[in-house]
Amino acid sequence: MKPGHVRAALATVAALAAAVLVAGPGYEVSQARMFSGAIWFASNSVGEATLVDGAAAEVKARVPVAGAGAELNVTQQGDAALVLNERTGGLSRVDGATEQVSPPVSVLPASDGLVVLPSPDALRAVDVHSGLVASVDPATLAPRGEPEHLASAIRPDSGVVDGAGRVWAIDDTTGDLVWLSGGKRHTRTKATGNGLLAIAQGQPALVDPEHGKAELLDPGTGAVRRSLRPDLRADDEVVVSGSADRARLLIAVPSRGELISCTFDTGSCAEPVPVSSAGAELGHPIEVTDHAVVPDHSTGQATIVDLATSRVVARHQLFDKPTPFELISRDGIVFFNDPNGNQAGVIDLWGKVRTITKYTEDPATDKPSPTPDQSTRADDLKKTGHTDPKIGLGLPRQTGRPDLTTPGPAASIVVTPGNRGVAGDEFELTLMLRSAAKATTRWTFGDGTDASGSSVRHSWSEPGVFTVRATATFDSGGRAEAETTVTVDPPEAPPQITALSVRRPKPVIGESVHFSADTTRKPDSWEWSVTRPGQAAPEVTARTAEFDHRFAAPGHYTVALTVTKGSRTAQSSQQFTVGRGAVKAWGGDNSTHQLDIPEEAERGVIAIAAGGTHALALKAEGRVIAWGEDVNQQKVTAPREVSSGVIAIAAGQHHSLALKTDGSVFAWGGRNGESDVPPEALSGVVAIAAGDYRSLALKSDGSVITWGVDDLESKVPPEAQHDVVAIAAGFEDNVALKADGSIIVWSRNSGAVSPQPTITGGVRAIAMGGFVGLALHEDGSITSWGNRKARVSRVPEEAGSGVVAMDISHDHALVLKADGSAFRWGEADGEREEMPAEYSHGVLSVAAGTLFSLVVLEAID
Repeated sequence: MKPGHVRAALATVAALAAAVLVAGPGYEVSQARMFSGAIWFASNSVGEATLVDGAAAEVKARVPVAGAGAELNVTQQGDAALVLNERTGGLSRVDGATEQVSPPVSVLPASDGLVVLPSPDALRAVDVHSGLVASVDPATLAPRGEPEHLASAIRPDSGVVDGAGRVWAIDDTTGDLVWLSGGKRHTRTKATGNGLLAIAQGQPALVDPEHGKAELLDPGTGAVRRSLRPDLRADDEVVVSGSADRARLLIAVPSRGELISCTFDTGSCAEPVPVSSAGAELGHPIEVTDHAVVPDHSTGQATIVDLATSRVVARHQLFDKPTPFELISRDGIVFFNDPNGNQAGVIDLWGKVRTITKYTEDPATDKPSPTPDQSTRADDLKKTGHTDPKIGLGLPRQTGRPDLTTPGPAASIVVTPGNRGVAGDEFELTLMLRSAAKATTRWTFGDGTDASGSSVRHSWSEPGVFTVRATATFDSGGRAEAETTVTVDPPEAPPQITALSVRRPKPVIGESVHFSADTTRKPDSWEWSVTRPGQAAPEVTARTAEFDHRFAAPGHYTVALTVTKGSRTAQSSQQFTVGRGAVKAWGGDNSTHQLDIPEEAERGVIAIAAGGTHALALKAEGRVIAWGEDVNQQKVTAPREVSSGVIAIAAGQHHSLALKTDGSVFAWGGRNGESDVPPEALSGVVAIAAGDYRSLALKSDGSVITWGVDDLESKVPPEAQHDVVAIAAGFEDNVALKADGSIIVWSRNSGAVSPQPTITGGVRAIAMGGFVGLALHEDGSITSWGNRKARVSRVPEEAGSGVVAMDISHDHALVLKADGSAFRWGEADGEREEMPAEYSHGVLSVAAGTLFSLVVLEAID
């Protein structure tokens, strides 16, 4: 970064630190004055700190802190504003309840390179020119000890503080990584010419374009814990931000006008998303409810990117000229502010901008008064792609294949009551294994202690961010590992809402949606509300820690939660969508009426299955709908036994399967024994699959059962009698995916195991058509095996990334991508058939039948 950019970078670093480390939901809110969703801004022209209420979009207070024309750097800790006068080096504190201003304190010599970084236990004043770091008491502003020397000079935009209060930076002279911990300076030789640091989920992360890497660092040692390869060039100048609640980085590349998101938990970086023109002056992106908001100082615009789909969903013109404005997220609200002008405001992810005038253009006659809401004019909002953000799909396991949209790793750790708590609190940690095989589990907790067992309890006596690791060793000698981080706050810390959960993340009308939250401090009370734009009264309210609700209307909703502990409160909110869940069909000549969608399948459907001449839909209340014709050319209907309690469906050539909540399988249709359910499949079943003339069931112990045509159907090979996690069936072949990622194929005619398909890379799901199989990999790509003469075996380039679900029949395949788009390949009735454009977006589920196709659509608008 050029020296001339230092001042702007410092203001941005301070604002970003406030947003990520301090101004997030859950910090103490004064009952006397401070409002949830309120934030302090700098107003340099009038020398004021301005308090803005985000919910009402109005000015609540204006507090003089310096002379007109000052250069102020405002951050926030709890309800207080911390104001650094960059010209004098004086640091002041504005009390949020009384609006009293403390006398300025000089903690470091005056410099145009000063910045204040909040941390959990103190303020850190940093001078990037001298490399000095001073620790300051956040309440009294009294220095804590003498300033410490971190580097000869600190690279602008690289100073950060992690969740345990360690100060990290890059030495601008050597390019080395340096940090302060426990009063000691540490160094890791890195020699990065243009690398920058950010904090992701309380942990330091380095973006190094010169070496093409994004690295998550161990907070204790500085060693690389995880490394990713974003699409960066060696000479790229970048602007980097980290997520507060997950190990994710947002990387803005101004030279190309692009945004790249990298998620360490999934081990992947998304493809670059164009957010502006090449050479734009992009600022620090911020993240809120799985969306990134990217400021463009050269145009005065903010671009909203859906991180689940890597798609631009809206672009707002905030200023009518180039403006170096700030973006800050607090309590789930996105604020923008021009520190050198009188304009600020609030951005609604769904498309509304409320502008706030902090003061009139004539400061001498200006009086502090609330500014009424101002909605953005229609022509100020430029939208591209879908107008409704796709916040994940989250489809449940409702077909014979596993949950493709939320695939689980081989091992993961569940922390109860959540990944954040208070020193002395007891946490329950459980290792979840994809394999049902017996295993021995060992734990380490990052504090020098360990334990054994699949589920353990642990408490930390000191605050900090701790890495928990679990290793499962199977009787076969194989291993599965998982890790997570637990943040432990001091006992006196205010309550925090660390995560809001909406399950499923992409529900449909009529479906029971579960709302819950991860919090610290065991709140005394809970206040929930779910609202919808244009609806005067809340959709639902609750005062319990968790609750369920069924929505009657599709649309965009906001869930808000306020928790109270003593006199302290915390608030958080999250936006989500409820889809209509409408089934649509196309293809073939409809001679068996499989395209005649029943009216009851036009809303509230959560899963579909397509057979040879008939189709199935599963409603949100657990009822199955069937249509089309059976083997005797009679109208297909769903029997009484599947009118409730069904959690998964599958369709063969002429028969149907349903998996019930009690783990039993019910079958009907066909005439080759495929509906003669054996006793073993009347309990303990977790997944089902239907081939042309036979049926498969996966048991909870990882074994497979088959029945149907041919006497050899019951001969399941030994390899498929343990550690199986998914099943599929085609015309002749049965397929099993094992916990280690291997694929077992055996023929119904011989019962013999076929050579394993040459599939490399982690596999998370499988599908089988007539004579061609598909494998969905952990990276979202698809590969095929089987009859190479079949057109459907030729996987197109579009299926090389971003795939979350798939289905295949004899003649064609359907794929669902993370952005809600769908496409097909293969042929129908001997000819290629294009997918209707109206069914290629806003898709929730796909199913491929013989010569016809099904999709479930959101259909919100």
